Amino acid sequence: MPQVWRNEALRIALLLALIAVGVSASGILVRVDHLLFDVGQRLNWRPTPSPVLIVAIDEDSLDQLGRWPWPRERHARLLRLLCAARPAAIGLDIAFSEPGDDLRADRQLAEAVAACGNVVLPLVIEVTRSGGQLLESPPIRTLAAAAAGIGRIGVRLDEDGIARSVDLREGLGSATWPLLAEEVLRVARQLPAAAVPTAAAADAARQQAAAAPAEASHHLVRQELRRLSFAGPPGTLPRVPYVSLLQGRLQPELFSGRIVLIGATATGLGDFVPTPVSANSQPMPGVEVLGNVILAMRDGHLIRDLPPLPALLLTALLATVPMLWLPRLMPLPGLLLSTAWLVGMGLACALLPVFCNWWLAPSGALLAGVFAFPVWGWRRLEAARRHLDQELRQLRAILPASRVGGAADEIGRLGFEQRIALVQTAQQTMQALAAERNETLAFISHDLRAPLASAVSQLEIAGGADARRLLPQLRRALGMAQSFLWLARAEALDARQMRPLDLAFLLHQAVDEMYALARQRELRLRREIPDEVVWVVGDFEAIERSAINLLDNALRHAPAGSEVAIGLQRLAAGELRFWVDNEGAAPSAEQRERMFRRFSRGETVQHGAGAGLGLYFVRTVAERHGGAAGVDAAAGRIRFWVELPAAVDAAPEGRGLDV
Repeated sequence: MPQVWRNEALRIALLLALIAVGVSASGILVRVDHLLFDVGQRLNWRPTPSPVLIVAIDEDSLDQLGRWPWPRERHARLLRLLCAARPAAIGLDIAFSEPGDDLRADRQLAEAVAACGNVVLPLVIEVTRSGGQLLESPPIRTLAAAAAGIGRIGVRLDEDGIARSVDLREGLGSATWPLLAEEVLRVARQLPAAAVPTAAAADAARQQAAAAPAEASHHLVRQELRRLSFAGPPGTLPRVPYVSLLQGRLQPELFSGRIVLIGATATGLGDFVPTPVSANSQPMPGVEVLGNVILAMRDGHLIRDLPPLPALLLTALLATVPMLWLPRLMPLPGLLLSTAWLVGMGLACALLPVFCNWWLAPSGALLAGVFAFPVWGWRRLEAARRHLDQELRQLRAILPASRVGGAADEIGRLGFEQRIALVQTAQQTMQALAAERNETLAFISHDLRAPLASAVSQLEIAGGADARRLLPQLRRALGMAQSFLWLARAEALDARQMRPLDLAFLLHQAVDEMYALARQRELRLRREIPDEVVWVVGDFEAIERSAINLLDNALRHAPAGSEVAIGLQRLAAGELRFWVDNEGAAPSAEQRERMFRRFSRGETVQHGAGAGLGLYFVRTVAERHGGAAGVDAAAGRIRFWVELPAAVDAAPEGRGLDV
């Protein structure tokens, strides 16, 4: 890639990185991040977990037991039945922050909680009705004293009102209250050490609370934000009706060793929150959200956000990735690969929490990726426009203005398509002029050849000293005219007019034509040409003349009494190579470079001087046939070769052959 385009690619990569970092830091596309996180959660549904069982206060239980709230002695009786089954821990997702109407019922419930020894009760942080002040509402004193633990319930709602995360610590004035899920796991002895803040963090929170002013005690403080990994849509966690347990219709083994959560699932009763996995906009009951938090914390599936600095650096890096291929590919492959990159990056970021429990907000990198192809395309179009303008100015300088368009100062006002149309018109004009030039050259060469040939013939017949003096010059002029004529024909070759021909037969015919000259110069001709038919598609006269030129070149330079060889072979890449070699010193690198140029001749010519167009003609014919020409030297021999594309080993039906 040229240095100018490399610099352009670096500038665009920097621009894309700045776009990505700016978008990510500002959070203006946070809803796109939420959408991709939700996609990952929907792709992350795991098999139905068994450690958590919900005792649901559902519609059936309300129908049979009456309106809510129920008497607290009923909850006490349920706890006694449940504790007899020896569950690992019990989490009550029911707030008992105020004394009931029946103090005896409160006492019975406290006695049942104390008798179980593994019941965890909730604390609610709520807004008071008067003044909107935040208030911590723990269980009543008797229940708090009897409980095995007290934990905070509630999740954090994002800008779109969907619950995706929780704070491991929260409180008024200081983040001291753990989650109810953490307390349930602690009581059940299933809490991983890595799932909670360190003791140093807890001490720092307490010190911060002690140093805070009095009015700060009403401010909500949160720490250790974690995103949730949900087990599945609402209804994934197993449930049993409250009334079935109360009436003894369930086997005790169902609850043994499991974490049991008691909470409301009936519509209109309790808290329901929308989640990333809520199917058909069906919110999830708060008790089931609690169960998902317990499972995520227990299994180590709580998701952390990447720290800000590494997240921004990684976002900037991802934003520049399309510039690895856009400068090297054509527009359509670049567009397809860029689209695949965007889809792959979005899917990878969505699944990153599933496999690594880390979250990277990809919206900035995605937006930069969307801009990458248009920005690079714009720069390419600008470069193409400048190139077209430069070409138009150059063409107008060498062509008549009537053939290219109006004045040069009008180029800046032309549309892109108009510029292309003008360049195409100029190219057609140039091609027409080139055709006229070739036709004129051929005409002149032909007209020169005829009188020169006549003059040579007359001088050879007349003889004499003057004839001997003029004949070499006239023969050289005749050779040059003939060379110009053949070259004009070679440059005018049209692939559409080429036909299948037998290359082996063609080479044999070229050798036969040069046989008399070889005898005259006391040289031997050796053929290494296969006997079978070897097909190529080409122009018979042009290829034959190329072989004759190579043979003539070898016969001119080979030492007397030596051998000149001509051969034909198949190459591995489906190419054919015919060659002519003779004895001689290896040419230098400089000589090899200029051998096939126009008007280039060897430094020593034993039998007269050529026009310097023979090898140039050979190269022109090879390239017009889609091949190449070259020279090699080894073991005291020089080999000139021509490579041509091989055709099928049979003549196409319905077409004649040149043989």
